Amino acid sequence: MSTFAKCNTDCRSCQSIALSVFCTLKPQELEELNLHKVSLEVSKGSVVFYENNMPTGLYCVHEGAVKVYNTSLNGDIQINRLAKNSDIIGYRSLLANEPYKGTAETIKDSTICFIPKSSLYALIGTNIEFSLKMMEAMAKELNRAEQKSLDILFKSTRERLAEAILLLHQTFGLDVRGYINVKLTRGEFAAITGMVHETVVRILAEWEKEGILQ
Repeated sequence: MSTFAKCNTDCRSCQSIALSVFCTLKPQELEELNLHKVSLEVSKGSVVFYENNMPTGLYCVHEGAVKVYNTSLNGDIQINRLAKNSDIIGYRSLLANEPYKGTAETIKDSTICFIPKSSLYALIGTNIEFSLKMMEAMAKELNRAEQKSLDILFKSTRERLAEAILLLHQTFGLDVRGYINVKLTRGEFAAITGMVHETVVRILAEWEKEGILQ
């Protein structure tokens, strides 16, 4: 069951600020951002925004994990991005004044901050360093999308699955037991790699048998 509950997070003492696009903000700008943003505790499996809806602001993952995906006519999904602590989502469609190109859904219990469009545009208009950070974020996301398209064309299924596991490791790190610190279904693995579910299950089973995975 999806649940959203307002909570208190303070931008001025947020540990994620230093790692986010907001790291260039001055104390007064952080104060203003703190006044207008809304923080939400969001349960796992909750939709943050839907594909084709119009954005009214951007979202920053204070803590947790979010998948951004597209859904085909037959119900299959393709995961385009995984967002972690300090990442922003929904900003490309917001800046383009276009509907969301995908749906965002939490894959673990998360705390997410919503920043209204007016507050974001005020920062873009007055802080050149922040504007450059936003441009950098967009450029990196476009580069990842282009690389993913090339991988689907030129890399084998084993290579793509191995790189997906490495991406999860780099994005979410390891827990105290040494496992990747996020739980995904094999179907979600398939949606990240652009492979069919049966292929992912077969390769993972082979790697488990060979002792490559536990």
